[in-house]
Amino acid sequence: MDSYTVAELLRKSRLAGRVNEGRVAVVFESREVTFDELDERSDRLAAALHAQGFAKGDRVGVLLYNRVEWVELFFAVAKLGGVVVPLNYLLKAGELRYILDDCAASWVVYEQALEPVVKELRAGGSAARYVGVGTADGDFAYEELISRAGPPPEVEVASGDLFLLQYTSGTTGAPKGAMHTHATVLWNSFHQVVDYGITADEVYLVVPALCWAAGFHDLALATLWRGGRVVLSPSTGFTPERFLTTVERHRVTSVLLVPTVLKRVLGHPGLGDHDVSSLRLICSGGEPVPLTALADARRLLPSCAVLQVYGMSEFPTMMTYVRPDEAAGKAGSAGRACSAAEVRVVDERGQDTAPGEVGEIICRSPATMIGYYGKPDATAATLEGGWLHTGDLAHVDADGYLYISGRSKDMIITGGLNVYPAEVERVVAQHPAVLEAAVVGVPDPEWGEVGAAMVVLRPGCELGEEELTRYLKGELATYKIPRRFTFTDTLLPRTTSGKVQKFRVRKLLDLR
Repeated sequence: MDSYTVAELLRKSRLAGRVNEGRVAVVFESREVTFDELDERSDRLAAALHAQGFAKGDRVGVLLYNRVEWVELFFAVAKLGGVVVPLNYLLKAGELRYILDDCAASWVVYEQALEPVVKELRAGGSAARYVGVGTADGDFAYEELISRAGPPPEVEVASGDLFLLQYTSGTTGAPKGAMHTHATVLWNSFHQVVDYGITADEVYLVVPALCWAAGFHDLALATLWRGGRVVLSPSTGFTPERFLTTVERHRVTSVLLVPTVLKRVLGHPGLGDHDVSSLRLICSGGEPVPLTALADARRLLPSCAVLQVYGMSEFPTMMTYVRPDEAAGKAGSAGRACSAAEVRVVDERGQDTAPGEVGEIICRSPATMIGYYGKPDATAATLEGGWLHTGDLAHVDADGYLYISGRSKDMIITGGLNVYPAEVERVVAQHPAVLEAAVVGVPDPEWGEVGAAMVVLRPGCELGEEELTRYLKGELATYKIPRRFTFTDTLLPRTTSGKVQKFRVRKLLDLR
């Protein structure tokens, strides 16, 4: 990977695709794009942007829904030596402006449907030039640029050049741009080719937004690398029925679903009406997958491995994983280190913890980010000693399998004892009346802190504090059981990438 770039990945895949002329690379709704077309159109886009003054190192904000143009732009920017900055289309103008200003974006490529938020951005002053997709009214029209493009420019791009700024979701403060080079992006994809046995027969369905860390430069890019096919789901209008229909129609073999979506699919009454036998692999992450969901998956999809994975913007997307042949015996585990990483769980002194002892997850890998853009202090603290310090807590079992306990800042200290919310949340969610739960620490005059739980009930179910406490006493040490419960039928507040926003949970609990 030391001399390989993202653009060369596409060219290699295109050459491999010529064994079967016209091999399809990307599918979106009724549109199919071959490897040849993807390479040629990204060449033309690169040429057009270069003719308009695009310089190596320019940052490009990508404000698009899932669509073929997102993929074309990804490779065009790679060919120009530019930097892709995925922008979450659910963000408001002020949130987007923060990111664009933070990275000094030179270009923004945006969706027609997002014209209102773009107008707000531009009204606030912006040095970036805007390229509109569809009939959007930008400085340039996307298709017009491609139609009048000349020959592709020759830009010298190295594997160590910055290629991607993946902004964190901001659950712990202002978003930070995790810097990835061509090499770190390719290492991330390469290990997935190896670890998941991806071949040219792979059909990967992209359900998350392409702007997520788990959007494109993970299993999708790995699938294209091997000459497989990537099917893009629309960014809006997800339903379990639509998902199952897509899997059946395209004979999808692999997919990544956050636990919330996975539970919706498994609970869909029409699941048995669809032929989803092509599915061999469902990865799920972003938060711990409830054991009940894993059990449901084994029962309803017996030929498909459903695996919990663990990753982040700083190491997208699968730092650890459970191998398909190990899934049944390690339910609830985030697995062991992928083939491209070393992963340890350490105590406050940086020493490896014993099995069962909770510590911080740290990682060393060529797929890890090289730092946070413009934030040397945060970079030094996070990459101390050459290891990525995740801030996440976990323990390993006797076999070295990782079990996530939560964020270090979320840990509750009650009467001098440590309580890890993720552990408690998992147990609460196993109650048959509970859909999901979040646990936070609240001040207590006697114990210092105690747990407070927001419990989301399944439709039509009833549950009270006394009954739930009685259930938890059979599953948890007494000091781990929350002292306060709030029951609701409203889903937990989440970031746009699906992570529970604990600060909003705390506010909701304060109001009740």
